[in-house]
Order: sequence, then C-alpha cells, then structure tokens
Amino acid sequence: MLPSDTAAGSAGAADDGKRADTAPPEGELESVNLGALSLRARAVLAVAISGIGVFACWHLAMIFLFVAPSNTVREEHWGVVGGYMYPEFEQNWKLFAPNPMQRDTVVEARAEVSEEWGQDPEITEWIDLTAMDIEQIRHNPLPSHSHLNMLRRSWDFYDKVHNDDGEPIGMRGEVAASYLHRIALQRLDERMDLGGVERIQLRVVTTRVPPPSWRTEDYDTSPVTQELEWWTVTADDRPEGVPGPGEADATNSDDTAASRNEARP
Repeated sequence: MLPSDTAAGSAGAADDGKRADTAPPEGELESVNLGALSLRARAVLAVAISGIGVFACWHLAMIFLFVAPSNTVREEHWGVVGGYMYPEFEQNWKLFAPNPMQRDTVVEARAEVSEEWGQDPEITEWIDLTAMDIEQIRHNPLPSHSHLNMLRRSWDFYDKVHNDDGEPIGMRGEVAASYLHRIALQRLDERMDLGGVERIQLRVVTTRVPPPSWRTEDYDTSPVTQELEWWTVTADDRPEGVPGPGEADATNSDDTAASRNEARP
C-alpha cells in the first residue's frame, strides 16, 4: 500500500469519526438552522406565524364572549361576536343536557298555486322539507350548517313563542312565524316555481323515539300531526326577481303600454 493511500485512509477515517460525532441520534430529525434561510424567507415565516397566532387569539376570544354570561363587553360588541360565530362556529351546551331530544320532528309543506291571474288555484301534495335537508347531509363530509339546523331550530323557535291555539306570543311570535315560513319558501324554491305560489301551509309530524330495550318505560310512539294555518305569500317573501301570480303579465302589459306611448308622435 502506498503512503498516500494510507494518509487518505486515515483522513477518511477521521472524517467518518467527525461525522459520527456530529450526526443526530437515530430516530431524531436534524434541526433546521433558521440562519441559513434568506431574509425574505424568514420574513414570510415570521408573518405567517404571527398571523396564525393573531387569528387563534381572535377565535378563542370570540368563542369566550359567545358562551360567557351576559356582561358589558359581550353586549357592547355582540354584533361582531354574533356575526363571526354564526352559523359555522355556534356553541351551545346541548351535548351535556340531562334530557337530550327524544323526538323525531318532520316539517312538511304544501302550496296553493295559480298558473295565471284569476285562475282557480291548485293545492300541491305535501313536500317533506326535512327529507330534503337530510338528502343534502347524507354522504356529505362537510354538510352545510343551514341544512343541519336551520329548519329544525326555526320550528323550535316558533313552537316556543306560540300558545296551544297557535296564536303568537308578542312580537317574537310574529317574527318566528315569518322566519319559519320564509325558510319553508326557500326550500320549496328548489322544487317548484315560486312565481305561481299564492299561499303555503306547514304541518309538523312528531314521533316519540322508543326507549331502549333495557328501559321499562312504555311511550306512545304513534306520530302526532300539527297543521298550521295557511300563510299568504307576498312579494317581499319571494326571492328577488320572482314575480307573483299575474305580476309578470301586468309588467308585460305596462311595458307594452309604455312602448306604445313612446311610439306616438
């Protein structure tokens, strides 16, 4: 073996020993030296970390104010808190309720439709609005919060602010009725043309969930149906740009008359 080979081998062995001393232990990742990054990369990283931190603090603050008891800060900034939390981040304590919901509630609707002005209206079949929401939820990994809760909670709101005779209790009852009917009209818009709808009617079918086999209670699980009064659909209730029965014909007649007047010398 030549002396040069011996020297090279010794140097290589020394380098291997040095690498072994500085190499990280097995199973551990080598740390990243931030000083090796460019100034621009470090600035971007700092801004990103700061932004995530600020957003996390803001999110936690909004959740705290949303679930906190009534206080001055919460009441003063409720518009900001509610606007951020609804509808995706809403918080409540129903998960820990001692008596969770034990009923299946189905909301159905039917409409009174006139194709032309002055024509006798026809009444549609009952349309299951709850089933429509379930169709949007099933097999959907990220379902809409409105399809999960809007219809159900609007009925809960309506039921709490109406008496046994179906009469509204104060202004909240009137607001709840308008809210429920407009949600129903929005759901019906997916199944029919709202231009010919004059009135709609809702009914709610409630079925008690049977107790588990190890319980001794004997509940009546037969469905209970509650029909609400017919509700007249106004122009304000329809989506923007959707005319009511006869309104399109009247608009066309007005446009025709205006055109004739403009054409006259």
